[in-house]
Amino acid sequence: MIKSSLVFGLYFMIFGLTNAQPNPPVPTNVTAQPFSGEHRKITVSWQAASGPWYFNVYRSMSDSLHFARIGQPDRRSFEDHGVISGRTYYYFVKSVNDSGVESGRSNIASATVGSVSGVRGTIRGTIIDDSTALPLRSVRVRFFRQSNMWSEEYDVTDSLGRYEAELDTGRYLIRAEPTFQPNSSQNYRAEWFDNVLEPSAATMVFVGNGTVLTANFGLRRIVVVRNSVINGTVRNEQGQPIMNATVAVMRSIQQMNYLAATTGQTPGLGSEARTLSGIGYSRGVMWNGTTDSQGRFHAEVPENGSYIVAAGKSGFLLQYFDQTTDPTRARIIVAMNDTSGVNFALRARVSSPNSIQGVVMDSTITPVPSRVILFPRPPNGQPPTQVAHSNGDGTYEFTDVPAGTYTILAVPFSNYSFGFYKQGQFGISQWQIADSIVAAGGVSGVTVGVVQIHSNGLVRLSGTSSTSSGQPLPGGRIVVKNLLGEIVGAGVSTGSGGYSIDALPAGQVTMVVDREPYNWEQVAVNIPPNTYYISNINVVLTAAPTSVGNDAAMPAEFALAQNYPNPFNPVTTIHYSLPSDAHVSLRVFDVLGRQVVSLVDEKIKAGEQSLVFNAQNLSSGIYYYNLSAGGFVAVRKMLLLR
Repeated sequence: MIKSSLVFGLYFMIFGLTNAQPNPPVPTNVTAQPFSGEHRKITVSWQAASGPWYFNVYRSMSDSLHFARIGQPDRRSFEDHGVISGRTYYYFVKSVNDSGVESGRSNIASATVGSVSGVRGTIRGTIIDDSTALPLRSVRVRFFRQSNMWSEEYDVTDSLGRYEAELDTGRYLIRAEPTFQPNSSQNYRAEWFDNVLEPSAATMVFVGNGTVLTANFGLRRIVVVRNSVINGTVRNEQGQPIMNATVAVMRSIQQMNYLAATTGQTPGLGSEARTLSGIGYSRGVMWNGTTDSQGRFHAEVPENGSYIVAAGKSGFLLQYFDQTTDPTRARIIVAMNDTSGVNFALRARVSSPNSIQGVVMDSTITPVPSRVILFPRPPNGQPPTQVAHSNGDGTYEFTDVPAGTYTILAVPFSNYSFGFYKQGQFGISQWQIADSIVAAGGVSGVTVGVVQIHSNGLVRLSGTSSTSSGQPLPGGRIVVKNLLGEIVGAGVSTGSGGYSIDALPAGQVTMVVDREPYNWEQVAVNIPPNTYYISNINVVLTAAPTSVGNDAAMPAEFALAQNYPNPFNPVTTIHYSLPSDAHVSLRVFDVLGRQVVSLVDEKIKAGEQSLVFNAQNLSSGIYYYNLSAGGFVAVRKMLLLR
């Protein structure tokens, strides 16, 4: 296998794609609003014309001379939590297009933070290049409190490499997280105080009332790795080569989630964000090019990376390796050596007048760029019908959709969890709960709601997902929630069924695992303080009934699903399956075995059934719900938290 940067460069020049990007506009009307309380912050807001760009927020402390970038949001506002009472901060904003080109800077806004309540101390320091002793700007410094291993406080170094944070009293671990610059030789590795790479070896520091501690860092540059080659062919289903098909090698979903969770940044932007012909808007793109007359492609990517590969062309359906339309089930390539045989067999589009259009956004009406998947409903083990990449503004469109009933799933590129379409709701991670879309003509206005992931902890949770027959379950979607119902982690199981979720907090969390055509499962996990790794949290998913909602097929057996959400406050949904008409008794009991409410006591028709249980008149605690139907009896536990 030949590795030649010259050959690669010529190939890219001949076959690579160039994407002219619009010039980003200069943001206007930047304002800075301070908030003082138990947790002080400054909210920076601005205006900018709509378009496929994100923003760089710059800050200087005490003067308007030492600016450094502190954030890179998609939305037109940013909350700066790394501020200290009594200090004045200055801000300006630049917009950035997908090629990483910045606009001119906005006006400068300033704000002074008032006093805060609580007993506090200060940690300050300077961060430099370990070899040159030059200061490093825009390094994020996070502080993890020992009691819950959760980072609520951070600061970002200015142009002199300085940081300063005001913290509640207690014991902390400190981590310096440099900003990653794609295609740059000036990248640095993250480091824990004092000069270690793992939190388990880090030095714990104590912050007392009124104390001022110094924690300096000298960061080492990341050694530039050599490249590996990924090559293969793109053909049609008849085996004929497809010329000028677009191929993209991207960071895997698992790696994008890891980077977002462990750095507190949005990965895959700058030069890694591109709009590709036949594929669409993508983040985390490490290489892209087009096939030659024989349908061949040759990609060079950094060695030891974790990648997925996609291929597309007008007139064909987008596909991931290994021949799947579901990116969560794409085969992961670890480029430790040159890899060949990454081949595609694209399916031609079949003309249809049906289309589905919409947008992916969060509850603040912020668009979220995503991969969007169209599943047949009921699933019956069928693969997804199509996958489409949304535009940079979160809008998506499926065309040439066969007549039928579908479910839509959004898989954001990073920083947000998975979300199924359910009208007016956000963060629905179970396909059984999702609303159906009937493809008949042009369907528009389908808004898929997703929610942000709050990854600020230190714990890695790992295990396997498998079927009841013991087979590994690739593409299992894992969502982890804390007791408040916030999503604190998300991930996808690999082809071997393995998964790992990073940056979780200590305490009680609930892990929900879902994948069609299986029943979802959830597991409660207690994470003790001072814990960094929890393994062997294994989940087995059982086959779901073949029907959902009003679909024609009936469930194969009686079943009672775990309520969701759980824990809940005070409303939760209970699902059960009836293969035939039956008299149903569904009752709720307390821990002493006393019935507290009867939810159902009547004859119910066969099919998938669900009801909403409102526990507003009950106190916090553990309850059990019991289903009796046609000789079938099942009991499940649920937790009400107020």
